[in-house]
Amino acid sequence: MTNHARVLSLMLMASVTASAAAEDAPEAPALDARVEATLKAASLPFTSDGGDFRLNYTLPDGRTQLVWISSKTTKIADTEFRDVWSVANRGQGALPAELADHLLKENVRMVLGAWQVSQGEDEYLVVFSYAIPAETTPGFLQEVIEAVTISADRMEKELTGRDEF
Repeated sequence: MTNHARVLSLMLMASVTASAAAEDAPEAPALDARVEATLKAASLPFTSDGGDFRLNYTLPDGRTQLVWISSKTTKIADTEFRDVWSVANRGQGALPAELADHLLKENVRMVLGAWQVSQGEDEYLVVFSYAIPAETTPGFLQEVIEAVTISADRMEKELTGRDEF
């Protein structure tokens, strides 16, 4: 299951009562100590969310945006990568074709990172995701978090006018 699918699953399970979720929930994977150390070195507060790192980032205009950093990594050749992502929109049913077209056109503007869609049975999430090396500096991680935050918040504001994520 991809990280984005996991976020969608977690959001869809929100209607489950806390006691039932506690009984049925598998134990969350351990947080990656490398990310934890890097976030602490950057003085960025975080919480754990299903084995991933969750940050509540506040923008200069007072809007907020949730950002996740995956503990899970993928290795390509000799380099290990992880995702940093943020949700910009959630909708019922299938992703509308007009929105898919808009997101593809927006991807052309992005130097790094991309718009992705996690489609569930009855709901979809629009997510901005950026793959980074698994081991990185505090400064680079903070810049990526800011880029993901600004991109996702801009799209959320454009599509909904709300500050939900």
